[in-house]
Amino acid sequence: MKLIQQWLRLTFGALLVLMLATACSGGGHNGSSNGSGDGGGDGGGGTTLACNQQFNPDDAAAGDDCTPSYNTYCPDATSPTVLNDSTVGACDGVAVTPGSVTANGLTSNYEVLTPTSTAKADAGSAALIIALHWSNGTGESMANHMRMSELAKARNVTIVLPTAPDAYPFRTWGNSVVAPVSTRADREALIDALIAQVKGTAKAGSTTPLIMVGVSGGAVLAYEYSCDHADVVDGVELVAAEIMPDDLSACHPSQPLASVQVQGTSDPLGSYANTQAAFEGLLTNNGCTDADVKHASMPVPSGELISGIDVAYTAPCSSGLGSALVTIDGGGHSWPGLNRNFDVLPVDLFGPVTKGFDATLQGFDLLSYLGG
Repeated sequence: MKLIQQWLRLTFGALLVLMLATACSGGGHNGSSNGSGDGGGDGGGGTTLACNQQFNPDDAAAGDDCTPSYNTYCPDATSPTVLNDSTVGACDGVAVTPGSVTANGLTSNYEVLTPTSTAKADAGSAALIIALHWSNGTGESMANHMRMSELAKARNVTIVLPTAPDAYPFRTWGNSVVAPVSTRADREALIDALIAQVKGTAKAGSTTPLIMVGVSGGAVLAYEYSCDHADVVDGVELVAAEIMPDDLSACHPSQPLASVQVQGTSDPLGSYANTQAAFEGLLTNNGCTDADVKHASMPVPSGELISGIDVAYTAPCSSGLGSALVTIDGGGHSWPGLNRNFDVLPVDLFGPVTKGFDATLQGFDLLSYLGG
């Protein structure tokens, strides 16, 4: 039985790579400390932008047009390749710098994305984002599929995309469709070393807010690391997370933590029930109650197979931070807004997909609204 289970996990891992490779494919943060970019907002009470330029759940709840836009900041971005990418696609206004880090016997190669405009360079980075890929993915593939260069340019953030240290087919950040060879403690030590190394750069100083982002297996480690290091992590975004009961029981943040979760109810790999439990735990940790939760609905794009998009969120609670859960009703195991090679079908190998919510730009905006 164990051999059969392992074979199934390896098969799912290979399919996940195939799904992400071949499946059918600004502005300032008003009233927050995260000033951003090209749309004219300046943070801390700057010019109010339309919800389809900068996502605000209150505007969505009021019925404003919050339809996401894609490839606005990097219109000439190279499409992802059929297999894992070995380079980050070019985007005018974004610099790509490679690096390598070693800790506890593990080595990870990574890419750093930074906006290059003079105004943004002078302002400093609004946030430092550590983005963790899916099982058997790479940092370069996550940059291209999840449009991370657009996020760096549009929101003036520094994004670090490390590749998991274990070799294929065990190249994963968390206990996902495949189990990593390395231990959780060693992987967290590697992230510690990565953060320390990157925070020495001019764009991401010691006081720059730190945000963890992960998808699938990467979301597992993003969740684990944030639970264990809430003293240094300011916010976390988890997409299609494969959170297990052991992860839930081990999560005891030492302080509040702004959080955004994005999950499909029909995800065949990530338990929606566990996602809900994680949301409740993070919400409570932020001093919120169920009575503080508000809801906003996003329209389903024509031709998609999902049945709804619900944004459950709180305003920053007694701690000054809040939590949100974006539910893709009927959605599968995917990153909403994924940049895909053949964007013609509303479904991929792991269920229905959507572009009705953008986990990249709108996910970041939502986290900023919550205090992250």
